[in-house]
Amino acid sequence: MKLHLLPSITLLPPPHDTADEAQVIEDWARGLDWVKWLLGSVRARTEGLMVQDGSWDDFAGGLLLETIGPALKTAWQSAQAGDVTGLIAVDEALSARLPPELARRSLQAGAILLKSTRQARYQAVLGRLREAVGQGRCEGHIAVIWPAVGHFFQLSLANVIAEYLHLEWDIATRDASGAQKPAGKHGIAVLTSQVMRGQSNESALRVVDA
Repeated sequence: MKLHLLPSITLLPPPHDTADEAQVIEDWARGLDWVKWLLGSVRARTEGLMVQDGSWDDFAGGLLLETIGPALKTAWQSAQAGDVTGLIAVDEALSARLPPELARRSLQAGAILLKSTRQARYQAVLGRLREAVGQGRCEGHIAVIWPAVGHFFQLSLANVIAEYLHLEWDIATRDASGAQKPAGKHGIAVLTSQVMRGQSNESALRVVDA
């Protein structure tokens, strides 16, 4: 019997309620234990991702909002639509924009995540993306592979973004004893909201997937 997964849905408060907006994004960004397990192989086997020289603020204020965040968002939307061509296009854009060392890290992390999820059944768009990588039609950057995996496990866009940020932070601070989670304008909840909003001033708090 084939298993049909129900689509995920994220219900968020109306845009005028800014207090609720901040709280809901904070709740979504706290991290899910089982997702931490899902990303455990990447966390354990990747020397670094996009945070360079331990500078979270530089990453959060630059590369995340300009390149990685939009890639995560567009890749997740493509996965929702079952659009492998869209996922490949995001992957190609990342290859063109990332410096060689960051591209290497990104592809290494993507390969690890693909390998760790290869036994999952009924992979649908994730399976077709996996085939594209295997055939050399797609390189497999982590910011493309992770949204496809997240969609397969019915994670919302907010969860996909927040868990990616947790992964970046955990890897960047792995050797820093007692490192405190980032707060303020570069906190994970705030950054999750900013990536969801994109370049628009329109509130991200609405039905963002269905």
